[in-house]
Amino acid sequence: MIPFSSQSHTIILENEYMIAEIIPYAASIYQIYIKIGKLLNPVLSTPKTIDEFLSNTLSYGRTIGRTAGKLYNTQESASYIDFKDEPFFMHGGKEKISTKLFSIDYKEKHSIGLSYFAPHLSDGYVGDMELKVIFDLEGSNFVVRYEVTSDRDTLSNITLHPYFNLDQTSNLSSHTLTVFSDKYISINNEGKFDQAVDVKDTHKDYRLPKLLDINEQTKLDDIYLINQETALTLETKDIKMNVSSNYPSLVVYTQNKPTNTDLSNAKTGALHAGIAIEAQLPQNKLPILKKGQIYHYWTKYQFETKN
Repeated sequence: MIPFSSQSHTIILENEYMIAEIIPYAASIYQIYIKIGKLLNPVLSTPKTIDEFLSNTLSYGRTIGRTAGKLYNTQESASYIDFKDEPFFMHGGKEKISTKLFSIDYKEKHSIGLSYFAPHLSDGYVGDMELKVIFDLEGSNFVVRYEVTSDRDTLSNITLHPYFNLDQTSNLSSHTLTVFSDKYISINNEGKFDQAVDVKDTHKDYRLPKLLDINEQTKLDDIYLINQETALTLETKDIKMNVSSNYPSLVVYTQNKPTNTDLSNAKTGALHAGIAIEAQLPQNKLPILKKGQIYHYWTKYQFETKN
């Protein structure tokens, strides 16, 4: 295991197509730079400095868990989580993974392995959980792989939370989005994710490429159900990004809350400066991980330059 003492230090991965800056705090991706000739083009909307990255409350680039999203305190979920009278856990509760420093298992030029161990009930969840995270540069792909095991039946829904702005503009209006999904998960009267609903005749319909004109009526914070590995395409005039995964759903979020720090592409208080794209398990049913079962999911962000 490689020692690592500073939370405010990035680790560089590089190949002929890109450079990625990794932070062991929350097993995070800080920035990805696409090589265009002699130029490096940053593609993530991210806090402007590492210190701001650590203090920003919107979870830019972090690994999220043990469960992504809002998990409510119900009779069923309470058999896996000690909520301590909290009505729900958001992105894993107060002791969530996105506030933890990971260990470095190995580091190579284009790959890094990180890990985190959460003892039984240390974060409210039952089971000793072992989480391994691998970031790889594979050609023009930035790949994240998650592997989780537990010594008891527990809950697990791990995701990466990167925000993208492919040309570093202050909003998303130069971006075209395609989501290869005809259904999203609706929210019921209690505010909980519920049934699969057709995207047809809604502003959530991105089955054909559509410019991102985001405002209060068109903003996205949705779980799309996907039935093919290539789930989404985001592009500008110079760069195209394809997202593929073996997860069955994809959260698309257009940064609908103002950032509380400066970003690489926008000032404090900005809205809709980036789009978060997070492959994960659907949030309308409990993501149960059985004792001894191996949770293994991956997501690829593949980049193409148009010039």
